[in-house]
Amino acid sequence: MNDSETDSPSIKALIVFRENGETDNLFVPILCDAIRMAGIDVRCSTKEFWDSDKHYDIIHFQWPEEVVGWTCNDPDIIRCLEERISFFRSRGTRFVYTRHNVRPHYANGIISRAYDIIESQSDIVVHMGRFSRDEFLTKYPDSQNVVIPHHIYQYTYKEDISVERARQYLNLSQDAFIVTAFGKFRNREEIRMVLGAFRAWDEEHKMLLAPRLYPFSRRNSYGRNIIKRWISKAGYYLLMPLLNRMYKLQAGANDEPIDECDLPYYMAASDVVFIQRKDVLNSANIPLAFLFHKIAIGPNIGNIGELLNSTGNPTFSPDNKAEIIRALEEARQLSAWGKGEMNYTYALENMGTAKVGKQYAKLYSNLTNQQ
Repeated sequence: MNDSETDSPSIKALIVFRENGETDNLFVPILCDAIRMAGIDVRCSTKEFWDSDKHYDIIHFQWPEEVVGWTCNDPDIIRCLEERISFFRSRGTRFVYTRHNVRPHYANGIISRAYDIIESQSDIVVHMGRFSRDEFLTKYPDSQNVVIPHHIYQYTYKEDISVERARQYLNLSQDAFIVTAFGKFRNREEIRMVLGAFRAWDEEHKMLLAPRLYPFSRRNSYGRNIIKRWISKAGYYLLMPLLNRMYKLQAGANDEPIDECDLPYYMAASDVVFIQRKDVLNSANIPLAFLFHKIAIGPNIGNIGELLNSTGNPTFSPDNKAEIIRALEEARQLSAWGKGEMNYTYALENMGTAKVGKQYAKLYSNLTNQQ
């Protein structure tokens, strides 16, 4: 395979993902462009999977929730999913699955069953780390598996924003050591983990930047439950500002996504990116941190711990406050030693968008040529 195309540029591939572009997760749109640049005729569409009779050499699943619906509760969808896979397979289609999660974050029985079907009926499963591959093999010992890293978000955001300019834009202290916990906090355990360690950390100039931390809302999110609506709004307008002042936080409500235009300013303003998950497989915030020349710290779990450990970034046990504080202290030292630049160099060499796109294109080609 040369630098611009695969050996089989006529391969037609379908990535099962929403085609309207309305998503705050750019993993698939960026990956689709990278695979296309590597010479594959690829498109993203969920509708094509369910309604089209076109021929595709490859159908590539990402999140099973994207296939059946994120809040699906229709038991008939399972039969339909199996029928569609059988239909395409009868016409020679091969199936690829990129494993983002071990299990769905917000599971019900139907979505869990969709995971089982896609996991077991895909011809090859792509993992973003050896941890995921090895764990998957214990469940499916006869499966075909490959490791392809999570790509970085090159050519997507403004990458040349200075720390000073970013902090000015966000109205943050120029002198603070800023730890950023990016992304929505999903439960109270994540909040307790981060706030507990951050409050106990003996660092005079610290600041926690957590734009989606609080479980409050200014919106009418509780329907007719007047008491819950009142408590949520009171928390938003009264408690949030008070807690921010008391605990050196710059934190917002978890139901308010960050505008994509503002995201690079949050990253550029940071000294350290804190991965606040306790029980997940992957985190897009690590490649994002590396792209912006930052240090990342996170739990020693799944592919997260594997990537952080292999690149010399601090890890911790998510249930051990002393370990989290030790990781923050270590990150403080690494920041002064220029570790963020080393992370950036590593990401360009190993997680570059073009390189990852070529790896997927080669996988498609090899799978299509298998007898």
